[in-house]
Amino acid sequence: MDDGEEIIWQGHPEPKIRFEFKSPFEPFFYMFFTGFSVFWMVMASQAPGPFWMFGLLFFGVGSFNLIGKPFWRAWERRNCFYTLTNKRAFIATKSFFGSRKLDSYPLTSEKPLQFVDGDLSSIYFDTVEHRTQNVTVSEQIGFELLKNGRDVFRKMRDMQQATRET
Repeated sequence: MDDGEEIIWQGHPEPKIRFEFKSPFEPFFYMFFTGFSVFWMVMASQAPGPFWMFGLLFFGVGSFNLIGKPFWRAWERRNCFYTLTNKRAFIATKSFFGSRKLDSYPLTSEKPLQFVDGDLSSIYFDTVEHRTQNVTVSEQIGFELLKNGRDVFRKMRDMQQATRET
């Protein structure tokens, strides 16, 4: 941390398993995808040879997206920690293989804060763009799924106000 930088708050996202999808259509798509792969494997198993095993790939992809992703995201949240100082927000993560990463985001008065209220609140303070050959996807960066999100948001606004006055 820099000179004069003090920790204001530390916490982590709620680690419980949450079956949440980007759209209401998504779980139905993956159910159909997985179900069709089972149907395909059953039908292909009637033919001679191991041709039916080709369907295992599709079954695995569908099953992971339907059931595995919520467990994976819960594991990621269990290994994520947030720190708010009087100058920056830190997001520390630990990977599946044990490597650690610490990202720092300056919270200046010019950076807009976005508060998403709910039982578990989220506060977004930055955006990162991922570019592929044809598409650019924006990902919001912030403290997600907090039990005490309103308090943290108030502390962030107060911290931004203090930097505006200096």
